Amino acid sequence: MASGKLPWELEEEILSRLPPRSLVRFRSVCKHWNDLFNDKRFVNNHLARARPQFIILTESNIYSIDTIGLGGVDPTIEVNKLASELHFEAKKSTYTRITACDGLLFRHFWMQGVTIWNPCLRQVGLIEYEYEDRDFHLLGVGYDTTKPEKGYKILGYFDRLRRVTDACQEGHLRFAIYECASHSFKFIDSLDWPMVASLGEYVSLNGNLYWASYNKETREYFLGSFDFSTEISMRFCLPPCGKHVSGSLHKLVLTVFKGDRFALLKQSRISRNTEVWVTKEKINNRNKDDVVWLNLMTLSIPNFPSLFNQFSGIRYFIYDKTLIMCCGADQTGVACIFIARGDMCKKIQIGSGFDHFSHCVYLPNLISVPSEFKSVQKKVSQKNVMELVNLTWK
Repeated sequence: MASGKLPWELEEEILSRLPPRSLVRFRSVCKHWNDLFNDKRFVNNHLARARPQFIILTESNIYSIDTIGLGGVDPTIEVNKLASELHFEAKKSTYTRITACDGLLFRHFWMQGVTIWNPCLRQVGLIEYEYEDRDFHLLGVGYDTTKPEKGYKILGYFDRLRRVTDACQEGHLRFAIYECASHSFKFIDSLDWPMVASLGEYVSLNGNLYWASYNKETREYFLGSFDFSTEISMRFCLPPCGKHVSGSLHKLVLTVFKGDRFALLKQSRISRNTEVWVTKEKINNRNKDDVVWLNLMTLSIPNFPSLFNQFSGIRYFIYDKTLIMCCGADQTGVACIFIARGDMCKKIQIGSGFDHFSHCVYLPNLISVPSEFKSVQKKVSQKNVMELVNLTWK
């Protein structure tokens, strides 16, 4: 039987469906494959097919959490302990944050700086703050969409004092943007604290930041946005909520859906009923007044957790009409994964239990850390790149 070679289009289609760590190993197979894995079109197609997972930081470890068997009756998780290739070391008493922007992870180390990381490629970049800038708090990451190449920018704030009278000073927040290309800060005056989300629940999409908030004057919930091209914040659109006297009656958590839309998790404080809404059309800056929301699912499950008073925040994604959420358990605050659809909600505690953590949704990908960030090289053996815990918690 004669052997035949697959058409290149089919070969590329098959490769685009493989996990990034397999593709990294396949670079040495042939020059054609190595060139393909560096091609922006292939990298973007591969990213579009990636299944989300969670990255979780504790005081001493980094984990990736993948879901298994979502289509079956007993889904579970796989936990991978990642080797730390980051330049900074988190101090025990220091809270660090991690967020994602277009496939790259940005981890903020209080009083030190930011590392930019792609764990699949083992690439790490570094932003090291000058001494006078070390009290910068990271809120979210985006980029200027008017430029051909992505110039990443970080939105955050400084804690500052201002004089009220000759004998009195008060604390206030001074918002600023860190421009990664020029390695410099720029103060901005278009953002005020009521426009800012709580617990770092920001979403980066198409270079801009978005979050859910509440306007006490109009008694309306709204989605806020920050455009890194114009460096202006504004109200983007209204979510599927009516007017309420108090902004504490509902908890709203925003995330990206299908790579170009929004999903909104909404829970009532009184009834504990939980709904998932998604936008009908792709999100862009031009359709903010025409956003249409569709109800994807309604959950009335007794053991579904409360979304209120979540000290470490809430991260989630939607996959095949299933809600996969990472947050603290009721009462204990211990990190858990909740998998919910229909009348089923499965709670899976992560490891032996930790209640102080930072986390984000991550898409495994082949995107290289840009050259504008200082490269960090650490000698890490291939054996320790990722220690597979390989535990399946029931």
